[in-house]
Amino acid sequence: MRRHGPWLAAALVIGSNLAAWGAAALNRRGEPEAVLVLTERELRLPAKQAENTALTLRLVFERWRDRGDTVIQEAEWFDRAKLESIGFDCRLPVTPENAEYYRTRVPRSTFAALEYGESPSNDSHLALIDVDNDPGALRTRHPDRRRVVIVEATASMRYVNNPGQPPFLTGRVTSVLPSEINVPREWRGVLEGLQSRAEPGTAQPLQHEPRFRATVTWGARLEPWITNVELLPTGRDR
Repeated sequence: MRRHGPWLAAALVIGSNLAAWGAAALNRRGEPEAVLVLTERELRLPAKQAENTALTLRLVFERWRDRGDTVIQEAEWFDRAKLESIGFDCRLPVTPENAEYYRTRVPRSTFAALEYGESPSNDSHLALIDVDNDPGALRTRHPDRRRVVIVEATASMRYVNNPGQPPFLTGRVTSVLPSEINVPREWRGVLEGLQSRAEPGTAQPLQHEPRFRATVTWGARLEPWITNVELLPTGRDR
């Protein structure tokens, strides 16, 4: 049995690699789900880590800020009806008596539509515009594959009690998958010189004009890969 151990281990590694290659091939077959040109506002560089030879970019989308049960900026379309459409149970009256019930609902897996738009700020230009449990329905409602990408997402429900208003429910997307995109070897050299010296594991806050843009393609399995990276002249993002 001991003699077969190394061979079995090697077979498992080969089998895992073949499965990964097969999944990647299926993902990249046919028409891309979306092709977006994003900048450093949407694709954040990690801190430089000497022991890590791989490089991934963190996908960032616009989120509204909140403080406790007070929502400072709300997505009006992500209302009670939309929450029910993706499977949240909102049958109880939205009253202070039922606040704890709504605060403790478990997040749900769904799909989200993110749209790339124009903005004068240096925040991410990717904005959440819709959610649905059917990615095909999302694509039908948002057919522009050069501006809108459909991604896997996790959604949560919020009970909101703003001063002077009746309580209401709103939804938010807390994460998308995958949240990080691998940079192919041929493009790493372009970006490695831009990495900050911040603490390992922290994201570099974008407090300057974007320094690069990248073309990102999402495939049939909604998994992204980078097809081009280029540096931007100072003060330009186009």
